[in-house]
Amino acid sequence: MDNATNQLSSDEIQKRMQLIKENCIFCKIVNGEIPAKKIHEDSEFLAFLDINPITKGHTILIPKEHYMMMAFVPDEVLGRIQVLAKQLSELLIKSLNANDVALIIANGQAAGQQIQHFAIHLIPRYEGDNFKLNLEGEKRDEEELKEIKDKLLEKLQGAV
Repeated sequence: MDNATNQLSSDEIQKRMQLIKENCIFCKIVNGEIPAKKIHEDSEFLAFLDINPITKGHTILIPKEHYMMMAFVPDEVLGRIQVLAKQLSELLIKSLNANDVALIIANGQAAGQQIQHFAIHLIPRYEGDNFKLNLEGEKRDEEELKEIKDKLLEKLQGAV
């Protein structure tokens, strides 16, 4: 948070959050203001086809309640949405003859999150689909890895 955000009253923060929610494309889909090709809906979650799919069947799974990112999603909701993501992944594989499914959560703007509403992208993978997900980074030396590990373990003490 920047200094200006730190100076806001809780009332002002609530007003801003409400404005974000009112202008959220996903909330508008949940409310029926924007049409969507829904593939699953229950009282808590909605899954619909992405209008700009990476591959055939690219599905977006969201909680109906507006949470900006994963940190704000209650643990019990996060657990239930993960179980549903697993079930929908199996459905995509069986129904569309996909080889696998990539589940992607872009958690924050720097991570690629474009809409400020927590979502899981279920992207069916097919032989030769040209979607490149490269999780290979630069090799780090042992000292740097140890430093990172120690810093994480220090912060994790009692946090998890």
